[in-house]
Amino acid sequence: MNASVKSQLAAAIELGSHALSMKIVEIGKNMEIKTLESLRRPVDLGKDTFATGWVSFETLVETCEILKGFKKLMLDYNVKIYRAVATTAVREARNREYIVDQIKIKTGLDIDVIDNSTERYFAYNALREHLPNYKDIRKEGCVIVDIGFGSSQVYIINNDRLEESLNIKLGPLRVREILSDLEGRTLNFPRVLEEFVEGKIDTVDYFKNQDAIKNIVLIGGDVKMIGKLNLRINRDKKRNYIMKKDFDGLYQEMLYKSPQFIMKELELQLESAEILIPTMMIFKKFFDKTAADKFYTPLVSIMDGLIVDICRKRVYGEERDELEKDALTLARSIAAKFQYDKAHAEDVEEKSLILFDETRKLHGLGKRERLLLQLAAILHDSGKFISLNEHYIQSYNIVLASEIPGIIQEEQKIIANVARYHSGLGPEISHPNFSSLEEPSKLIVAKLSAIIRIADALDRSHKQKISEMKVEWESSRLLIRVVTARDILLEEWTFDVKAEFFKTVFGVIPEIKIKKVMTNAQ
Repeated sequence: MNASVKSQLAAAIELGSHALSMKIVEIGKNMEIKTLESLRRPVDLGKDTFATGWVSFETLVETCEILKGFKKLMLDYNVKIYRAVATTAVREARNREYIVDQIKIKTGLDIDVIDNSTERYFAYNALREHLPNYKDIRKEGCVIVDIGFGSSQVYIINNDRLEESLNIKLGPLRVREILSDLEGRTLNFPRVLEEFVEGKIDTVDYFKNQDAIKNIVLIGGDVKMIGKLNLRINRDKKRNYIMKKDFDGLYQEMLYKSPQFIMKELELQLESAEILIPTMMIFKKFFDKTAADKFYTPLVSIMDGLIVDICRKRVYGEERDELEKDALTLARSIAAKFQYDKAHAEDVEEKSLILFDETRKLHGLGKRERLLLQLAAILHDSGKFISLNEHYIQSYNIVLASEIPGIIQEEQKIIANVARYHSGLGPEISHPNFSSLEEPSKLIVAKLSAIIRIADALDRSHKQKISEMKVEWESSRLLIRVVTARDILLEEWTFDVKAEFFKTVFGVIPEIKIKKVMTNAQ
């Protein structure tokens, strides 16, 4: 942290599925965060999108009026740093571009429509800062269930390693809107809800070793509703967990209660009361799949994650080292699931990073692109599990289908394309997967693909014949010096073939220089 930084004001705004929220905070010199204002205004963005696919004109007008009020309060506080994001409801609306444009015109606020991975990153980021025993829970192993209004994310952490990240289009508001037509046709609507949720969750074996999962954490969405249940049980504001037996008892007690009763009983707004049972239902199905006797309910949200992100990146300029570590461990777990050649992947990863670091003056890329290259190297051959023919296309599909925390959608496409082009043809504008990228991303893909193709060529036999590799500049020549005690004719030939694309991208053709050494056996 930069000790010279003075305290600053910042604001975070979320356009959620059924409410608009804003926090104004003061960020202190030691990164302490003091909340000055916390506002939440109900609006039915999600109800429109999940029911019709569009946000109505009336709802948009209401949204803009609320945001005007938020903007005025920011001006009153003289807030200069802010970030406003829209989540599932706006992201999935067919008129999303119109929504963002109208908000900009009518309020002056820039809205980022964030993808699911970014949305989950913010909630995950907040958890790390707000759950006091978070590090201990990670080491013991845990499941984090992040319930959004439109979808849910499940993280499985074992021995401080993120092993799985799963997304399911199953959120309480989405469930209610999808099944709303059935509510008036049955006296047992909760059972219909349960069957729908069970059909989405029980068909997949999410947790292979249920007995090993001793900790479960619930975050996201309207977790404050569950927090109110916590207070109803024990009246201890310092206790941030609920025992399973207590939760199960409350679930059965609330299951057939009307939203109006729940609203009064728990002092909730009606829109929150309407989704309490679906929220509890979704979480209970995951809870029952573990051996945990309690679950933690830190009161964190995307808003808290936004504030932490603003604090670290915009005020203090700190990096997301722990999240990047999680991304790498999860990528290795995904690759292992597809029975990858671990030794080859590690060799390509190591050589790719050496090439990246020693050719910075050629590519001009930074730390973030280095991480994307590293992830692509880990996953580049995972598609061989599906098909040996054009396996790189399957690798591309595997990356796109994976949920990697902290990796936004465009970055995920970059990783997938680099994995796609590590072998065979290089990127071409006629390829839909490449042409659909944003313009800056196309150049990044070309540069990273040129690097990984050289690294992959140097282990073409998958036998790790090269014991040492150094990259040197000699005048305008890029020399790759390797040491080996074995015949690497196949690697030499593949290197020469793939060096042509490197020359096309960077204007420099790499040259391989081989030093043969004798082994003890010889």
